[in-house]
Amino acid sequence: MRTIIYTQDDRKDEEKMTMKKIASTLMTAAAFFSFSAAAFAQQPGGTPEFTDSEKRIAQRNPDYYTIDPASIRLVRITEGEDPNLLEEQRKAAQNNTGEGLVLIEKIINIAEKIWAIIEKNAPVVNINTQYATAVPDGITAWTQLQSWSRPRTYTYGFYAENLYGVTVLDVQYKVAYTYGGNYNGKGKYLTGVTVIPEKVDLAWGYKFSMNAQVPDSTVVNVGTHTDPKAAMQLKLNWRISTAIKSSDGTSVYYIEGDGRFSEIASPWKASDARFDDMDLGPYRAAAPLTSDDRIFE
Repeated sequence: MRTIIYTQDDRKDEEKMTMKKIASTLMTAAAFFSFSAAAFAQQPGGTPEFTDSEKRIAQRNPDYYTIDPASIRLVRITEGEDPNLLEEQRKAAQNNTGEGLVLIEKIINIAEKIWAIIEKNAPVVNINTQYATAVPDGITAWTQLQSWSRPRTYTYGFYAENLYGVTVLDVQYKVAYTYGGNYNGKGKYLTGVTVIPEKVDLAWGYKFSMNAQVPDSTVVNVGTHTDPKAAMQLKLNWRISTAIKSSDGTSVYYIEGDGRFSEIASPWKASDARFDDMDLGPYRAAAPLTSDDRIFE
C-alpha cells in the first residue's frame, strides 16, 4: 500500500485549482445568462404575468380570451409629415462634431438596434432618442449631415377581435423617418427611423407589447460608391397575450434614403407569405430578413 503525503504547498495548489474551477464555472454561467437575457430581450414583452383572478375568469370563458386569427387587421390610415419631430431629435442628439475617416459608401446604424415601443399596454418609447440611422461610416452624429427632408410618417391601425367578434385590440402607430441627408453633397441617408404609438386600447384581460428592431445586416448601400443611397429594414414585432394563449407576429418595413417606403412582409398575409413567390428585386436590402419560409407562426 502506497502512502500519499500532502504538504502545505500541495494543499495551497489544490485550493488554487479549486478556486480556478469555481471562477471558470461562474464566468460560464454569467455568459450563459447574459446571452439568454439578450435573446429574451428580442421577444416583445417577454412572457406576461396574469393574476389568479385573470386566469380563473379566462378559464371560465376561453372564447372571450382567444383571438380570432382571421380578425386581425392592419390598415394604413394616413401618410404625412411631422415638421417638429426632426428639430426635437436634433436638440436631443449628441453635440459631437468630431469625425475620423469618413467612408460615404459604407453605411451603418450608429443609433438604436432594438428598442421597446409598447410594454404592458402602455407606450414606453422616447421618440427623441430611440430611433435608427443609416449614415456614412466615420461620422459620430447624424447632425453632421445636411439637407435633411421633413420627417415622413405612415399611420397604421391594428385591430383584433375575439371569438365572439368583440374588438379587444385597437392600436394606432406611426412609422416615421427622415431621409435625403447628404455628406458634403454626396449620398442620400436616413435618420430618425422609429415607431410612434398613438393609441393603445385593449379589453380587460388582454396584454399587448411591441418592439422595433433594425438588424445591422439590413443597413446597406443600394446606390453606388460615388453616389450612395442608404436602405434599411425596420422590423416590428408584436405580441397579444391572455391567460389562455399568446399570438406573435412581425411586420417588416423597407425604407430608402430617397424617401421610398414599402411594407414588404406582414403576418396578415400568412397564407401567402412565402418569399420564394415574392418579387424582391426592388428591395435589395430585404434578403437578410426574408431568408425564412414564413414570418408568422
